[in-house]
Amino acid sequence: MTHPTLPIDPRLCQGAALWLVSRELRPSDARESWMRGVVATLQVGLHFDVVQLPSGVVENGICGIKNQATIADHFRTAGLTSSVIVSRTQTRYFLLVPPNTYQDWTEPGTQCIGREHPTSYVGVPAPTRREPPGAYWLMPAPEDDSMLCDPVNVRLLVGKDRRRQEQARRG
Repeated sequence: MTHPTLPIDPRLCQGAALWLVSRELRPSDARESWMRGVVATLQVGLHFDVVQLPSGVVENGICGIKNQATIADHFRTAGLTSSVIVSRTQTRYFLLVPPNTYQDWTEPGTQCIGREHPTSYVGVPAPTRREPPGAYWLMPAPEDDSMLCDPVNVRLLVGKDRRRQEQARRG
């Protein structure tokens, strides 16, 4: 099935968009997907690996209202200020981390996908998409390697939430 050629939004050829597709074999495919309003399928392991966090792992660590702003604040308090995608169904968070993080990732209840994973691709929304419907960037898309999530901070976030759950069970 072919799609009509859409004019490319200049924002999809600079900054985060440029960095995200710069190692893809067909960067124009990603840009066209973004222009049609759908996620682009990008290969994991080139620029980044992806840690998948179920929403419960993240949101159980939040007291009170669990809206987009409080969830973003929760990530910020863990030192995670960019590179976080919310899934289309809002049941998972995808954190872009440095390549090869998957090699020593062992956090229970989470998964890290790297280049050797059977599914070494991830759906990535346009870097300009910051709200639902559909997948969107909770925290800004990365413009370079320095903006990827630090795996140490991701582990701290997961551990903090696990401790809060344990305390709640003890009452």
